[in-house]
Amino acid sequence: MERIKLAPGAEEVPLALMLSELLGGNLDRPEKLKAFNTLGTKAYILAKDVGTDVTMVFNRGSLTFYGGKQFRPDLSIETDSATLLDLANINIRFGMPYYFDEVGREFLKKLARRDLKIKGMFAHPIALTKLTKIMSIN
Repeated sequence: MERIKLAPGAEEVPLALMLSELLGGNLDRPEKLKAFNTLGTKAYILAKDVGTDVTMVFNRGSLTFYGGKQFRPDLSIETDSATLLDLANINIRFGMPYYFDEVGREFLKKLARRDLKIKGMFAHPIALTKLTKIMSIN
């Protein structure tokens, strides 16, 4: 069974292609695959500076990318493309995102300045933690 799929039309969305490759490579690591297999959420990501957006539907062991905003997402992340790439550099320590190094502090500063907006982070903190974990290359 294919873990990551692109819905019709999503193959024309560069953000969907980039994220599907990033996540596909990360799932070779057992700790990331474990988080992926337990994640059941809908996440919307908008890269404001390049005007591209995707909806990712995680279904405990599978992921489907859709172009644009689809369904009603549990998590909604809006930022610029550089910050999205920075999310992939968040360090993971003891199974959790680590916000006390340079990359983590910059992430928190962007949240405080509203350069990074995450809707649903308080309603779905476990889903956000798992998403951050599987997106991180560290």
